[in-house]
Parts: sequence; C-alpha cells; structure tokens
Amino acid sequence: MSRLECPKCDEGVVSSFRVKATAETIQVCNVCRSVWDGADVLPGPATTTVECFLAARGLPLLRKELRAVA
Repeated sequence: MSRLECPKCDEGVVSSFRVKATAETIQVCNVCRSVWDGADVLPGPATTTVECFLAARGLPLLRKELRAVA
C-alpha cells in the first residue's frame, strides 16, 4: 500500500481503501479522515470526510466497511 502525507492536515498518512458494499476505491487520511476519490492525484482538495462519504451511501460508520488496497 502506498503511503502519502495528507495534503489537508499535513499530519496523517493517506492510504487507499475499497468500499466493500459499492466497490468504490477511495483515499483516506488516518488523522483528519478526509476522503479523495481513488483516481484523484494528490495533492488536491478533499471531497468529504469518511463519515459523510459512508453516510451518503447509507452505510454504517464502521471501519469494517473499508478494505485496504495493496
């Protein structure tokens, strides 16, 4: 899994995840929980937070909804 410093908070690490229910690939910061589309090239503006992303899809706000992408 590639590791990239978060361009929003400058503290966290951005990692790629696949949303199990939708098969979407997203990038998530482990500190500020910002989300980018999996195809976005960072640095760039975050689209939302992981909580809002999952809620907008009617998914529970649980880490188990995401699977790390190698």
